[in-house]
Amino acid sequence: MTRVGIQAKGKDAFSAHHQDARRELVRALAAKRPDALAAWLKTHRLQAADLTWLQQQGLASFGFYRLQEAELLDNLPADMVSQWQAIYYETSVTSATLDWETERILTALAQAGMKFIWLKGAALAYTVYPNPACRGRGDLDLWLPLDQWPQAITTLEGFGYRVYIKENRPPALVHLTGGEQKMIASAHLRLVELQWPAMRGEWIRRTTAIDHVGIWERATPIALHGIPPVHVMTPEDTLIHLSVHQAINHHFSSPWLRNLLDIHLLVAHYDLDWQALVTRAREWRLATVVWTVLSLAQRLLDTAVPAGCLERLAPSPLRRRLMEPLHLERALIEMWPGGYQRRRFLIQLLLGDRLRDMARLLWRGVYPEAAWLRARYGVETGRSLWRVRLAHVGQLATSARV
Repeated sequence: MTRVGIQAKGKDAFSAHHQDARRELVRALAAKRPDALAAWLKTHRLQAADLTWLQQQGLASFGFYRLQEAELLDNLPADMVSQWQAIYYETSVTSATLDWETERILTALAQAGMKFIWLKGAALAYTVYPNPACRGRGDLDLWLPLDQWPQAITTLEGFGYRVYIKENRPPALVHLTGGEQKMIASAHLRLVELQWPAMRGEWIRRTTAIDHVGIWERATPIALHGIPPVHVMTPEDTLIHLSVHQAINHHFSSPWLRNLLDIHLLVAHYDLDWQALVTRAREWRLATVVWTVLSLAQRLLDTAVPAGCLERLAPSPLRRRLMEPLHLERALIEMWPGGYQRRRFLIQLLLGDRLRDMARLLWRGVYPEAAWLRARYGVETGRSLWRVRLAHVGQLATSARV
């Protein structure tokens, strides 16, 4: 199997016809028009493999809701409807449990006087999806300042959560570069993530100029039943954040199309200030990332993106040609895995806005600052630091072969 850029076709790759049919299916589901779904069902036969594919894409519950809303379930085989209904009801039960857990956590944090911003899937489920059960989720992402983490951790421990520290993200590194603190519980939510700042990581730190202070100050409160008002990002900031999450954090891998659907529904739900979005994306050096994700959403889901917006965000023609071997549309439809180190690295290099930032990313990836090495590996200066530096380069060389 080819592991860089171009993905080998393989025995499980879809035919071009199958790809087109599934593109049309997802586009019809996203359209929120009964006639679009009805037209698809007239020309295609929904098969069990399509339901499995929707489930793997994280779209099965959303698809069932749309078909039920359009009163089209009678057009499907009874056994498929039963199977699909079971998936939706299971998601609904899980969603109800998550609703209860989310309510008590957010209420406790708000009553303790903490200001936080509710991020990503859980927030989207309550704001842009027609029903929270349509958006599968298993965690709760909260952005709050580092000085509030001890209080938040104590509150969550009172609910049975425990701190989980990733081996490659020790607390010292989180405090130096930003990161997250995972809190895990065996029941209810799989985990709660305390995050600071909202967008972080080496790629963000080395190549962008994100105004996190502005994002924090622009956040607006929303009222939900049974929960004190909680803050969410503005729609424009949310779209940029979701674009970074799909492109840089997930490298256009799992959950593939569900991330695009989040953006599609966000655009459909709000009257976005596209001028502000373009200005921020360009000032923050995220224009290529946002252009790539919005272009995919437009082509695959018919997301209503103004033409002038894409033109102002677009990278150079040369950059676009260099991106073609990534086959991002195919990767999303065919659910290519995201674990190939060289493909991830290629995506990160091609999505940076400035060449000099990419050069800095390369250099500091191989030769990081001493402070970073001390925080990451827990070493001091001197000979031990050089041994760790050499070991770090060896790890990079090993991962590059994966």
